[in-house]
Amino acid sequence: MRSSSTSILRLLALAALGVMAAGAAAASGLPMAMPDRTELRQVGAGRLSWLGFDIYQASLWTDTGRYDGPGSGQTVALSLWYARRFSREELLDITDEAWRRLGRAPDERRNWLALLRPLWSDVAPGHNLTAVVAPAGATRFYDHERYLGHIDDPHFGPAFLSIWLDSRSVVRDLRVALLGETPVTGPAAGTASR
Repeated sequence: MRSSSTSILRLLALAALGVMAAGAAAASGLPMAMPDRTELRQVGAGRLSWLGFDIYQASLWTDTGRYDGPGSGQTVALSLWYARRFSREELLDITDEAWRRLGRAPDERRNWLALLRPLWSDVAPGHNLTAVVAPAGATRFYDHERYLGHIDDPHFGPAFLSIWLDSRSVVRDLRVALLGETPVTGPAAGTASR
């Protein structure tokens, strides 16, 4: 059985998808490998930290510069720059737990995780993972160097973004920062900072 602090860290790392990138690669918030990065405008950004340690830097992008919610017909990108190492299996476990907490069905989670497994790899500080959800429903993934692949299921993209953007998200302060709102800070773990 895992200790509760390890479980909390894993939850806060959520799909532990990204963080505090080095230098110029993170300057725009979107990876150079993403061809349509100049067509998107930043909605908001924040850093996820746990007990003073950075987990990742996240930024949310849309074609309008505001997020109108799932099903709004927007192109939405969530870019995460890692500040620490995570194995692919840790990323998948964290994603599964986040979806479980949001009430996603076990079969649905299992199917989506099977689609993610060949796209994702281990990450290290300075690595990026960006998900781009198109209005037509496909979700494309990029890392800091290249296109990783896509998932065609139109329900996947909104479910993936919900890990950070749903009002029930475990990273509520980061959610507020990503949506470009004033973050609420406090002693709670996972406080986002801009």
